[in-house]
Amino acid sequence: MAPVTINIISGRSGTGKTTILERLLPELAGRGLKVAALKSQIHHYDLDLPGKDTWRFAAAGAAVAGMTTPEKFILIGTDRERGGLAAALAMLREMDLVLFEGDRQSPNPKIEVVRAAVNKTPLLPDNVIAVVTDMADLAVPVPVFDLDDSRGLAGFIEERFFSGAAGGGPESEAALTHFDRSGRPRMVDVSAKEQTLREAYARGEIVMDPATLARVRDGAMAKGDVLGVAQVAAIMAVKETGRLIPMAHPLGVSGVEVDFELVEAENKIEIGVRVRLAGQTGVEMEALTGVSVAALTIYDMCKAADKGMVIQNIRLLEKKGGRSGLYRREQ
Repeated sequence: MAPVTINIISGRSGTGKTTILERLLPELAGRGLKVAALKSQIHHYDLDLPGKDTWRFAAAGAAVAGMTTPEKFILIGTDRERGGLAAALAMLREMDLVLFEGDRQSPNPKIEVVRAAVNKTPLLPDNVIAVVTDMADLAVPVPVFDLDDSRGLAGFIEERFFSGAAGGGPESEAALTHFDRSGRPRMVDVSAKEQTLREAYARGEIVMDPATLARVRDGAMAKGDVLGVAQVAAIMAVKETGRLIPMAHPLGVSGVEVDFELVEAENKIEIGVRVRLAGQTGVEMEALTGVSVAALTIYDMCKAADKGMVIQNIRLLEKKGGRSGLYRREQ
């Protein structure tokens, strides 16, 4: 699911957009949000100079070139068809929020900065959702925040785009119950709910003997490619969740990603399943079902060698979208 994107704009330079961003970032991070900050609509930058290594990598055909240190990284890419903005957002899809400094023409939600010493009259282009200013008497049809009120602005962003992020934001009891007034089971009616982008990521693990794990790693199991079959099983299970879980809705899932990590120090395989769709209900059950069936498939393919395998710790790590907003499990 694409992250929420907001542009911080102003009518003129020198209004302090960078400083506002700098103060806003720790406030948003403190609310548990993954936030990226980008300078938008610049015409050139000096990092990727001709002749430098990253320039040479890109010239040789690398889709993305970059540099890393033990703590940091920087990536440079080119996408002439989509443009830099769309390409950057595609790479940042694991972020919750991307803040762009600049670009008044963007269709994204915008926060405008107005300072008395620089630009007393706000531009208020389409989709401005708030104004940050040092003018106490500024009259605009959107919420107004003081230049120094980073906490208030962060709270506004969280409330507007990530309602319920702090604790999962449970919906009303009536909206969640799977029983009607007479106590009989029912499938919840979601027809009145807004169709939004939704995403869920679940993980689980299967613990086995070291020799079994080695055979899975080396592709030496008699039944074949264990992880390849488990990956297909997870995808099939995601698509069948509405048939397997009595009160789950049949969903038109738009994307499924399955990942495996062999943790030899703990003799286990960790399984991750990420599910996305645009719809009226979430995909948490689909992600959890995918993990469960992948683990069962691994057990089935390895049981002749190791019947003592243990499937455990299946849990939801993250969900996005819907009225309850963002949920992220604390590890």
